[in-house]
Parts: sequence; structure tokens; C-alpha cells
Amino acid sequence: EVLGTIAYATAYVGIFGFITGLFGTGNIKLISEGKDLGDNLATYSRLQIIAIIIFFFSVLIWFAIQKYILIYQFESSIHEQVIIITLFSMVITKLIQFSNSTFTGQLKQAKANFPHVVKGLLFQLGKIVVVLLGFKAVGLVSWNLLTGIIVLPIAIKLFKSLPYGKYSKELARNYFKISIPIFLIVVLNSFIGYSDKLILQHYTNSTELGYFAAAFSLGGMILIIGNTMGTVFFPLFSKYIKENNWENINNKINKFQIFIANFILPFICLLGIIAEPLLLAVLGYKYQNSVIPFIFLIYASYISIAGMPYGNILSGMGKFYLNFWLKLLKFLFYIISVIYFVSTEYLGLGAIGLAMNLLSVNIFHNILVIYTSSRIGKLKINYQVLLSYTVVFFIVIISYFIIIPFLKDINMYWWVMFPPFFLIIVFSMLYLLNLITKKQVVQLFEIINPKMAYKYVKEEMNE
Repeated sequence: EVLGTIAYATAYVGIFGFITGLFGTGNIKLISEGKDLGDNLATYSRLQIIAIIIFFFSVLIWFAIQKYILIYQFESSIHEQVIIITLFSMVITKLIQFSNSTFTGQLKQAKANFPHVVKGLLFQLGKIVVVLLGFKAVGLVSWNLLTGIIVLPIAIKLFKSLPYGKYSKELARNYFKISIPIFLIVVLNSFIGYSDKLILQHYTNSTELGYFAAAFSLGGMILIIGNTMGTVFFPLFSKYIKENNWENINNKINKFQIFIANFILPFICLLGIIAEPLLLAVLGYKYQNSVIPFIFLIYASYISIAGMPYGNILSGMGKFYLNFWLKLLKFLFYIISVIYFVSTEYLGLGAIGLAMNLLSVNIFHNILVIYTSSRIGKLKINYQVLLSYTVVFFIVIISYFIIIPFLKDINMYWWVMFPPFFLIIVFSMLYLLNLITKKQVVQLFEIINPKMAYKYVKEEMNE
């Protein structure tokens, strides 16, 4: 119930997030194209501050209209308190994110992510104390607000490290030119990203939403990888497309698809196989209803990651209006899908239905963007990666129907013994079929090498 209450409040406030999402994409695009950084930042700052103020009062006014004019009955007074605290917390988060798009446009991900990493660590550590002290939804969202206030000076310091020029009317016009189609896209993204939780709350209650929130808090972590990759792809592709360098674009996408198929998909499939005992060990038996949503969510997250580069090709080409029409098709599909899976008039599957909806929507979106980007760009699809998928899923089927039943009969802790056995077989098969090369393995260890990561972060933070 506590998780569901927080998820509801986050969705209630977050659905207005499109107001503050208007200028970030334009900022990344203009910076990646080499526009003056100081003038860009000065212009972007003024526009973004106005957007944050409008966001704050929009949520507040809508809440007041619902409560005092429409006399809408929230599930409890706790829900109302959590909504207001979450609103202030999101405003602080928007201020922390102020320089994100600028650093992303410069391909400086360490600086872009640093305040969020610090805030996340503080929140997770403090959350344990808050829960042990007996505080529930109000206490947790209050702590989230407090961590934002603590981290805000760090974000301000990073912001001050950037050159600050003069407000430019010409740049402002460029921002609005890009933002008109972006506005339509971010509105649809906000509705797709948040309204499903509000719909689930409407048809069920906070407890059912909590089962989904618990599954998403674990399964949705995979999306963090995808979102980070997406922010890198956009400025990179924007630069390559301006240079008409499609060879590099195809090379980057092919390497990315091979990498996630060979090194991320096996772990996704493993999580799907051991989901039930893993979640119940981590969360407890009362979260049994989160198991199936978790399985759907991890595959939905992977599909989202796999399609990430193709959407960024369209954005990099400046095809924002085309992107909007694709998003509109996605939104129409989403509306039909979420009502069909969640509404009590149809399947009424609750948290499971919401997870199935996300999986269906992500598959539909990938089909749209891959087809469109291959038609309008010089994109070459590498079908060799399908062999990796075939090998992995073949081993998954054998494991699920033959190996797992055998292990369950031998030991109740089969799910602890199974992962290394599964991963060794998968990676060995991929290596023997020459789908994984020594070069790829070396590159993987370079990516996960903490010393190299620390060196990169240190160098970037000292710039």
C-alpha cells in the first residue's frame, strides 16, 4: 500500500512533466551542432526556469480544482499529503537536472549523472532508516525531498562550471522551433509513462499498484542502462547525420545490438527464470503478486533498450514531426492496450496487465521506429544478431522445461546453484559459434573495469 501510494503520487505529479521537458532536446541538439555554449546556456536557463514555475503551479491548480471544485475523493488524506510533498520534491529534482542536457550535449555523462548518483545513494541509505523508524509514505517522500535539497548545491556548483553568456532571441526562436513538435512528443511520453499507474489505481487500489511498483523498482532498473545509452546516442547521431556519416552510425548500432544480445540478454533471461525465488527472497512472500509483473517488465525493459538507437536516428535527423506521428500511433496503441489489459470490463489483470501493456507497447514502438528509420535513412540492419537470440532462447527453453524441474527435485536452493551453470553454457555456446569474440570480451571488461570508470569520471569532473 505504501509503495502504491508513492507510485500514485509520482504519476499524478509526473504526468505534468512534459512542461519541463520542452527545451532539453533542443539544448542537446544545438550544443552537439556546435552553437555557442555560453549563449545556449543563458537562453536555455531562462526558458527552463519559466517552464519549472509553470509546472509547479499547473499541478497545484489542478490539485485544488479536483479537491475543492470537483470534490474528488482521493483514496485517503495520506495520498493528498504525498502528492504535495512529491510536487516539491520534483521541482527540486528539475533544478538538479538543470545542467543535464548541456553536459549530455557535450558527451560528458559523468557530470550529467553525478548529482543523481549522490542523491540516489543518500535516498537508498536513508530510506532504510526511515522505514525502520516506522515512517511510511509521507516519511519516504519527505526524505526524498530532503535528499534533493542536500544535493542541490552540488548541482549548482557543476552548473557554475559552465560558461554563461547572454540571452539570445535567435537561439530562443531555435529552441521554440524544435520545441513545437517536441512539445507534442513529451506530452504523449508523459501520458504513456504515468497515466497507466493512474488507470490501475482507478480500477483497483494502492495495494495492487504497489505490487506493480515493487516489480518495476527492480525490473525497471534495467531501463537506467537504456536511458543512459539513449542520451549518448542522440548527440552522437545528431553529429554524424550532420556530417552525413552513415557508416559510423551503422557501425555503432551494430556493435550496440551485438553487445546487448551477447552480454545483457543472457542476464535478462536468467532473471526471468529465477524471478520467483529471487523476488520472494529479496522482498518476502507477501510480494508473490509482483513476480509475474517483474518477468514481463524485465523483457519490456530489454526491448526498450534494443530499440533506443533507432528513435535517436529520427531525432538526430531533426524529424521531430515524424517522431510525433509515430508517438501518436504508439499512444493510440497504448490506450487500447492498457484498457484491454487493466480495465475490469475486459481482462482486468491488475498489476500483471499493466506489465503486459508495457511489454506490448514497447514491441509496437520498436517495430514503428525500426521500419521508419530504415526507410528514410541509410540504415543497414544487421541480421546476424538474430543468431545470438536463437541460441540464448533455445538454451532458456531447455533450461526451463528440463534442467529446472530436475534441480528443483534435488535442492530447494536450486536458484542459487543455477545462475553460474546457465551463464557458462550460454557464453560457451556463443563463443564456440563465434558470436562472441575475444575482442568483444576485452571491450566488455574495459567497460566494467572500475579503475577505468574512476579514471574517466575523475578526468571529466576535473575539467
